[in-house]
Amino acid sequence: MNICYLILAHNNFDHLNRMIDSLNDSDENSFYIHIDKKVSQYTIQAQDNIHIIPTRIDINWGGYTMIEATLALIEYAIESSPKADYYILISGVDYPIRKKSFLLEQLEKGKEYIDIAPVPAPFKPILRYEYFYFDYNRRNLKPYNPLFLTEVLLKKLKIKRKAPFKLYAGTQWFALTNKCIQYILKIVEEDKRYEQFFKHTLVPDEAFFQTIIGNSPFMEHTAASLTYTDWEVENPPAIIEERHIEFLKKTIEFNDEYRQRFPYFARKFDNNSKEITEKIKKELWL
Repeated sequence: MNICYLILAHNNFDHLNRMIDSLNDSDENSFYIHIDKKVSQYTIQAQDNIHIIPTRIDINWGGYTMIEATLALIEYAIESSPKADYYILISGVDYPIRKKSFLLEQLEKGKEYIDIAPVPAPFKPILRYEYFYFDYNRRNLKPYNPLFLTEVLLKKLKIKRKAPFKLYAGTQWFALTNKCIQYILKIVEEDKRYEQFFKHTLVPDEAFFQTIIGNSPFMEHTAASLTYTDWEVENPPAIIEERHIEFLKKTIEFNDEYRQRFPYFARKFDNNSKEITEKIKKELWL
C-alpha cells in the first residue's frame, strides 16, 4: 500500500527523525513535512522520499493558519505523490504504537479515518462557530491586542454568525483515501464558503475538514481516527510514559465519543522519549 505521511512540525526534531525512521519501512512510503515559519534551526534526515515543503506558515494555535499549513501539505503531496492510497496527517510528536501490519489491516477496510460528529460535539462547543474569531498568538496574548478586544466587543454586542452548511467537528488528525483528498481540494477550490466561514472560527482545524466530509458522500464511510491521546492530565495532552505502555498492552480497541477506535499512533512524545520509544518497539510491536 502506498502511504503518504503529512507531518506538521514545530519542535522536537530529534523525535521527529525517530518517528520517520519507525515509519520508513517501504519504498512506497513518502513523507511531506511542514516546518512552522517560527522555527529558525532544525535538522531533518535527507532521503529521497522525505520532503520539506517550501511553503512555511507562521501557525497560531486556534487560528486559520493551521488550515493553511495543512492544505499546503496536502497540495504539495498530491502533486508529488498523486497515486498514494492514503494521506495520513500526523504531528511531529507522534509515534506508532503497533507493528505496521496493524495499520495496514485498518487501511485495507477503505474507511476515511477522521473523528467526526455534528456540532456541538464533545469538547467542541457551538460558541466556537457562532461568534467571530481572528488569527493571532493566543498563547502569548499581549495586553490590549486589537483582535482580542474586537472579539470581546462582538460577543458583548451579541453579533453572531450563521454557518452556510451543517457543521461537524472532531480531532485534528486523519487518514484519508486518495479520492477523499481529491474531493477536499476540489471543494476548497470551488466553494469559497468554507474558507470564508472558518477564517473566523476558533480552532478551525478541528472542524474544517470534518465539515467538508460531513456534507459529502464520504461521511458514510468514516471511522474514528487512528491516534491515541491521553487528555486525563492537568496540562493535556500527556507525554507518553511507561504507564501508557502498560495500558496499551491491555487495550487495543477503544470505545469513545467517536465510535470504535483502533489507534496506530500515539501522541505526544518529545526529544527525551527515546527510551520510551525503544520500549514501545519491544513490548507493543508484537
